Amino acid sequence: IEDIKKISNKWNDIQSKYNKTQSGKLIYECESVAEKIVIDLKLDRIITNSKEIFENMKNISDAEVEFSKEENLLDMYDIEKQIEKSTERKIWLNCGGFITIDKTEALTAIDVNTGKFTGKKDLEATIFKVNKEATIEIAKQLRLRDIDGIIIIDYIDMKLEERVNLLMKCLKKQLQDICPNF
Repeated sequence: IEDIKKISNKWNDIQSKYNKTQSGKLIYECESVAEKIVIDLKLDRIITNSKEIFENMKNISDAEVEFSKEENLLDMYDIEKQIEKSTERKIWLNCGGFITIDKTEALTAIDVNTGKFTGKKDLEATIFKVNKEATIEIAKQLRLRDIDGIIIIDYIDMKLEERVNLLMKCLKKQLQDICPNF
């Protein structure tokens, strides 16, 4: 409803300017890339190192807007590494395990593996740790890669039902974070 109101107000402004101007004059200019992103996404926080964007975002966004003197924000948040990860088939997890993502026309298959991670004592705890870390990374990758449709996740088998339930709760929470209607 809010989006419809904003678009309706924008349209009314354009119509009003059109009625008041002579032909051949610019009456509306499309938003910048930054503005389009802010309009399309519901963001909580925006950080920019551009004073122009900072001032503009304060006026058009409900998000918390911060100005950073950091020259390269990509380095500050390790964005380049995240972009690189979004193109790789195999993604290593911090614990030493990894996931592989194979996208086909029909579906996306995601496989979870322990990789180098062997854990300290309990094999079931090791498997749960890898599966949980993989769940968090899978949710990030689904959003980064804009993956939808049929998604099959092949977790490492767990024997304890309470851990399976915890993992499914974690998956649901992670998916709700990227898709509130899930």
